Amino acid sequence: MFSDRGVSPGPSFVDDYSVGIAVVGGGWFFTSQTCKHVEIEFRIRCVQANSYFQLVEEHENLDELRLLVVDQSLAEDLLSRPDDYWAINPTATVALGYRSIDAARAFLQRSSSDRHGQIGFLPLNVPLEVLLSSMRMLFHGEYFLPRSLLEEVAKSSVTGDATRTEEEILHGELRSKFKSLTPREIEVLKLVSEGDSNKEIAKRLGITEHTVKLHIHNLSGKFGVANRTAAANLFFAMQKGGFDAPQ
Repeated sequence: MFSDRGVSPGPSFVDDYSVGIAVVGGGWFFTSQTCKHVEIEFRIRCVQANSYFQLVEEHENLDELRLLVVDQSLAEDLLSRPDDYWAINPTATVALGYRSIDAARAFLQRSSSDRHGQIGFLPLNVPLEVLLSSMRMLFHGEYFLPRSLLEEVAKSSVTGDATRTEEEILHGELRSKFKSLTPREIEVLKLVSEGDSNKEIAKRLGITEHTVKLHIHNLSGKFGVANRTAAANLFFAMQKGGFDAPQ
C-alpha cells in the first residue's frame, strides 16, 4: 500500500485541462492526494466521484476522458449496467480498481466479453510507482491481467477437456496465453526473441526502457515464467507448433 504523506499540491495547469482520468468509488484508498500524483505524472486532470451518477452530474464534459477506474465496491453496478459506464466516453479504457484479488477473480468469472467489452484490472494496494506504471498502460489502451487472474483464465480454459490429449491441452493453453497479449506486448516479445536488448527495443518502438521492462515483466507473468529468455522460448515453441502470434 502506498502513502500520500508529504505530497505538495498538484500543478495549477491541470485546472485548465479536460478530465483525462476519472475514479468512481475508492474512498480513502484512492485519495485526493493520489489524484494529484496522477495529475503530475500524466499532466492531465484527475477527478473522483462516489458513484456513476455523481460523476456524470458534476462533470458534463468528459470528451477527453481516457481512463475510467471503477472501484471494486461498485463491481456489481458495473456488471449490471456496463453500457452506462461505456457511454460516459466510448473511447476511454474502463478498468476495475481492486484491493482484493478475490474480488477481482469474482468479477472476471462473472464478466462477459460480449456484454462487458474489454475491461482492464488495476491493483490499488501496491506501491505508488507500480500504481502509476499500471495506470500508464491502461491510459494508453494497454490491457493486462495480474498472474493470479491469468491462472484463473487458464484453469477455466481446460475445465471439462478430459477427452483432449495432454499435448492438445498444452497447445490450447499456449494459444490462450498468446491471445491474452496486447499488440505492444507482442511487438516486445518478437524483439526479445530476436535478441534485442531493452535499450534497442525501446529505441525501435519509441518507448522508454522502463516501459520495456514493464512489458517484459507482464509477459513473464502472463506466461508464468521467470524471465525474458523463457518467454522467448515459448514464442519459438509457438512458431514450431505451426501457429502465429495474434496480430
